[in-house]
Amino acid sequence: MRSRALLFLPFLLLAQVASASPIPLHPIQLGIGGGGSFPVSDAKDAFKSGWHASGIVRLNVPMIPFGLQGNFTYNHFKLDQQNVGFGGSSRILSGIADARFRLPIPGPIQPYLLAGVGGYNIKADPDQSAATAAGSTTKFGINGGGGVNISVPGLPIHAFVEGKIENIYTDQGVNTAVTQNLKTQIIPVTFGIFLF
Repeated sequence: MRSRALLFLPFLLLAQVASASPIPLHPIQLGIGGGGSFPVSDAKDAFKSGWHASGIVRLNVPMIPFGLQGNFTYNHFKLDQQNVGFGGSSRILSGIADARFRLPIPGPIQPYLLAGVGGYNIKADPDQSAATAAGSTTKFGINGGGGVNISVPGLPIHAFVEGKIENIYTDQGVNTAVTQNLKTQIIPVTFGIFLF
């Protein structure tokens, strides 16, 4: 009888964690994160997979059915020398405003969807003196995706994992020697924490 009770103990503990209420939402949350950035569509002809770092501000307003989120992100990519003709790197600085919709699923793991608009500043830095890079350019873009918040009961921080696709409306390549009419699309996958 005692051995049967021990068999059910892990299930009881899991049920208790799943039913635990998440950390109460503060009006303002500050977060940091980073991860991989993956070019898709035409952008993968110019960029290799890279990395990014983000600072995030979330606004949780109780009177509206969604939250607001601002992302400030630095993306770094290596240029694909075989396709571009020269080596080097490229960076994309972005400021994005998103609407965040929490899905009504109870428990410590809470999924959400998000979509928004932003500005993207793109610049290429060739590593060869003979290759001249165009100046930085700022373009409009949209994005959409989703993620999960992971709350640990009793701790004042929580983790998150987020992935989205960002579509930057570029009318030219990052460099005149790269590609004309480049459709710059990247998929950043972010892992991070919110401090409260």
